[in-house]
Amino acid sequence: MKKILILAVSLLFAGIGMVSAQSQFEQASGGGAEAADSYADTTTFVYDIEDKYAEEHPKAKNVTLSLEFTPMTGDVRFFYTCLAGSYDQGEAMNTALAVFQDVSKELNFKHYSYKAKDKVKYYKDKENNQRMAQYSSYVNFSK
Repeated sequence: MKKILILAVSLLFAGIGMVSAQSQFEQASGGGAEAADSYADTTTFVYDIEDKYAEEHPKAKNVTLSLEFTPMTGDVRFFYTCLAGSYDQGEAMNTALAVFQDVSKELNFKHYSYKAKDKVKYYKDKENNQRMAQYSSYVNFSK
């Protein structure tokens, strides 16, 4: 019984010694995982894209294109908005592919993969009193 108690106490002290040595090493090396002066820059940039892709969507009217880009993670959200009556899923997808190719060339990315399924949302524009369709695509660029 005494041997078990002595063994347990010695393991407890060894564990405490390791934890304190590790914390002293982290302090000496400039902090651990969360240093006081470091933080992750997760800024998202929003770009309204000029519609130079008219050949990709000949039927759609009042098209607006926008892009949200997070440089730290390489995540891109693409939004294609047009009148609901002239919306075509194929044209929206072709426009998204053309935009992704241009963005990958501009930012020197080689590959991209889809992070979520593409979505279509219909809503009524309050300013113009028109039904609109919004296609969104969520991808991750990698080098």
